[in-house]
Amino acid sequence: MRLALPVYHPTRPGTVLIRGGLPLEKIAVQRLQELGVPELYIRCPKLAEIERTRSPAVEAARAQITGAISGAFDAAARRFDPELDYGTFRAVITTLITRLSEQDRASFVSELAGTGAPALRHATDVAMLATLIGLKIDFYLLSERPKKSPTQAKDVTSLGMAAMLHDIGMARLDEGALHRWNTTRDETDERWREHVQIGYRMLSGRVDPTVSAAVLHHHQRFDGSGFPLTKAGGYVPEALSGSGIHVFARIIAAADMFDRLVHAACDPGSEAYELQTRPAVRALRILQREDVACTIDPVVLWGLLNVTPAYPPGTIVRLSDGSRAVVASWDPAHPCRPKVARVCEGEAIDILRDDPDGRPEFFKLSERPELTIAECDGFDVSEDNYDISDIAVPDGVLPDDDALAA
Repeated sequence: MRLALPVYHPTRPGTVLIRGGLPLEKIAVQRLQELGVPELYIRCPKLAEIERTRSPAVEAARAQITGAISGAFDAAARRFDPELDYGTFRAVITTLITRLSEQDRASFVSELAGTGAPALRHATDVAMLATLIGLKIDFYLLSERPKKSPTQAKDVTSLGMAAMLHDIGMARLDEGALHRWNTTRDETDERWREHVQIGYRMLSGRVDPTVSAAVLHHHQRFDGSGFPLTKAGGYVPEALSGSGIHVFARIIAAADMFDRLVHAACDPGSEAYELQTRPAVRALRILQREDVACTIDPVVLWGLLNVTPAYPPGTIVRLSDGSRAVVASWDPAHPCRPKVARVCEGEAIDILRDDPDGRPEFFKLSERPELTIAECDGFDVSEDNYDISDIAVPDGVLPDDDALAA
């Protein structure tokens, strides 16, 4: 076996253990298991299409972001007024934006190698996803940031920085508050809610105001049910709502909600190991429920659904006819009906030999209406599949199809 992507150290962000393309020996697999590396991306010549969906350059940029976040959390936990390296934060986000822009159709796929600290993985995932959403809905940023020039309005560097640091205030919460939050997930806990003000005070005056403001308001909800309360526009403190929330905060809120739905462990004090508690398709379906969707800017939700595969390439699924298949690629127009290839049963994933050359049978579920995905990661997802047309976006907000394709 040869690695398709490099393996990064689970507790030393940015440190490469094994470079992509190298052969993988049994003793190396055992050592990686001991280190807590949960998964590897193995090269499969018959499924080269899957490998093309992952970019080593993007993965390297992602590792740099994790390393920068790690240093920020360590500094915040040790010092009352940490000297955070904001130049580094801007540099790693700029690199990420460049790498994503080089992809034909960049999408969000959570890093397989992960990191040893759930809080670092969460911050990295939110930064990646928020940046992708911002790039996807740049047309919306123009209308939501009218005081900026078009170039400035569409610049998502500050968005990525704010997403990296959105939970930096949690590093200052006492153990009791963190334990209560990790145990109960009670968003009404006033002590836990203070993390947004703590983060804001740590960043205010040191970064662009949009960064600190997005950190302060990333728990505001589109329907006005979030926090912190503010007197903006009146005498009685109340939560912000709708366009009264900076668009960067709205984007980070959606990315944060998605990642917390997928992963059980997210915050400082969480267990060092983490398991995927829900497949992406279920998390995306939950975000579309009426009681949840009302809390998210509908254009932002549209953007999230257009950059996040319901079934990421490489995922093993079971189809409605009982057969197993591997997801080869995805189409945002048909998010729950991706291109797949059937695979054999058993511990090893062997491609079915459908012809003398042993080529796998690739087909698009969008062209096979009798088949659907029924199971993913051990979950029955037959009721989670959705269509992108189900998303209600106000008339006149989205550009026409040709502009979106461009």
